[in-house]
Amino acid sequence: MTQKQVERQSLIVSTIGNFIIGLAGLIIYIVTDLNALLLDGVFSLIAFISTLAAVFISINSHRKTATFPNGMYFLEPLYGILKSIATLMLLIITLLETSAAAYAYFSQGKGSLIETNLVLPYTITMVILCFSLGFYNRQKNHQINNLSTIIAAESKGNFIDGLISAGVGISILLLKIIPIESSLGFLHYTADFFITLILVIFSYKEPLAVLTDSFKEFTQSPTRNKQIVTLIHDIFQTHFNKHYHDLDIFIYKQGTHISIRVHILDPTDLDLISHSVNLKPFLLEDLRDSFEFVTVEFAF
Repeated sequence: MTQKQVERQSLIVSTIGNFIIGLAGLIIYIVTDLNALLLDGVFSLIAFISTLAAVFISINSHRKTATFPNGMYFLEPLYGILKSIATLMLLIITLLETSAAAYAYFSQGKGSLIETNLVLPYTITMVILCFSLGFYNRQKNHQINNLSTIIAAESKGNFIDGLISAGVGISILLLKIIPIESSLGFLHYTADFFITLILVIFSYKEPLAVLTDSFKEFTQSPTRNKQIVTLIHDIFQTHFNKHYHDLDIFIYKQGTHISIRVHILDPTDLDLISHSVNLKPFLLEDLRDSFEFVTVEFAF
């Protein structure tokens, strides 16, 4: 199975899983009117819609056109950028909405009791589904040397979704043991805000990390993926032996495409230049055992 086939298989499973999770979240939100569940359900539906786009990108990013003769691999990190921005915006909007409700309760005494009956079994089911999907996507990406920016974004999204569900479940469980007449009784009206605040605090780092990594890929900054860098350097060391240290190797990753630019430190070393030209086909052959889409350029 090729790397693109593995990526598409992962995305198809994610699409189905996110649709089921998102639909269930919205149904329970309609019944309970708990905003943290709106965050949970909409997050999954955004993931569902974005994975449909991701399947299209996965199919077409390697295709070359007159406008993009080197392929459209930039679509893969662009997907990661847009999805992470959408996730961060959703976290902020939900936090603002629940903050307004909590302010209304504390300032005016207005609020509604939080419905908890259906939430606990829902959250347990969602935690299992989300984390299972997250580990599945992580395993699939590991299978292709963690090349796929799209699968990485999906996997982190799944874990955030599972964390949101877990946070809601734990909070609802606490509400069941806190008497409404106690000093903490106000949580029966405002727990939605505190749940959402905690979830945002623990969740924002993941989409921010995806945004940073995707932006670096989009702008073609040298990759810091240790698995990819180590594997490529090992292949070069095998082929060049003692001349390996005479090379300056720059590795760029954009989606599933790897671009390697090799600078020969001594441009007057004609033997090394000739050796590099002769070795290039064999280098590419070995590299393509690990990377489906890879190019090598030598600078003399």
